[in-house]
Amino acid sequence: MKAKSTNNTHTTHTYPKSTKTALAYTLAIIAMVCIALLALSSGRYPIAFSEVVSMLFDTLSNTHSAQSQQEYLQQVILLDFRAPRVLLALIVGAGLSMCGCAFQSLFRNPLATPDILGVTNASSFGAVLALMLGLNMVGVCAFGFCFGIVSLVLVVAVSYSRFVPLSSVSMVLSGIIISALFSSLVSLVKYLADPQDTLPSITYWLLGSLSRVWSAQLGAGLIVVALGCVVLFALRWKLNLLALSEEEAKSLGVNLNALRASVILSCTIIVSVSVCLCGVIGWIGLLIPHIARLLVGSENSRVLGLSAILGAGFLTLIDIISRSLSASEIPISILSAIVGAPFFIYILHKNKGGVRL
Repeated sequence: MKAKSTNNTHTTHTYPKSTKTALAYTLAIIAMVCIALLALSSGRYPIAFSEVVSMLFDTLSNTHSAQSQQEYLQQVILLDFRAPRVLLALIVGAGLSMCGCAFQSLFRNPLATPDILGVTNASSFGAVLALMLGLNMVGVCAFGFCFGIVSLVLVVAVSYSRFVPLSSVSMVLSGIIISALFSSLVSLVKYLADPQDTLPSITYWLLGSLSRVWSAQLGAGLIVVALGCVVLFALRWKLNLLALSEEEAKSLGVNLNALRASVILSCTIIVSVSVCLCGVIGWIGLLIPHIARLLVGSENSRVLGLSAILGAGFLTLIDIISRSLSASEIPISILSAIVGAPFFIYILHKNKGGVRL
């Protein structure tokens, strides 16, 4: 009788885990939607929740009614200024969080971040170089994206081995080297830039900002980031296989090198385009995947999607704080570090000084 009761106890463990995951996803989605609506309604010119929902519904349904001057002003503020930055925060936050989750699994390192391969510093160098040369935003995005891809090529070239083409250890070490190189080049550009005109814009851009009005470049960039997220989400079931050895993967019929290449290329595109669109934003790719693992466990197929939702909501919340605390907008990277560091300290304390994958 005891053995029977023990077996019954064992079989009940699977259902609460799925229920916990569903509850975590549901609450995260509700929180993300509420934060997005709060971001659309808050600011120096507050707009009521009901009016935000009404204007969004009219825009999506393409119904236009007679408007007063105040209603027209509210619509311009909502659709031309707040909606683009909220959409940017949602997509970039989701993308960076998914990249952090994927890289932590790929490199088996709980401290891996989206810039572990030097893509962030390389894209930053390309962007600040374009700013120093006086190019417009198209040039900034083009330079940033191209140098992000260049950093990946350099990392692969430095770490390449005929026997293990995409060795995790070699790529991490190569990424540190390439990141340091491009970080020095960014400092060189800042040193050479005009201190009265160009340097302030470079410094502000490097600190991160979501203050972008809608444009064709912004729309194209968001589409590219979203496509990269879709690829990572499609690979979520295979991320656990990255922990296998080459022999184990071959016995299961899995091409680990192709899987690693797909993950690395997708993350590189997401990170480089995100840097081009809103500058350098730290902590999200490091912090959010660990919060997701605390909620749903270490199964990557569950963690990746939840990381995207939490990352989208987190960056949108940081954006609300950045434009609400003072008259001038506080750079995103400063606030993400101030808010993210205490959260990560709590995670370390909860896991008794360590973090787990």
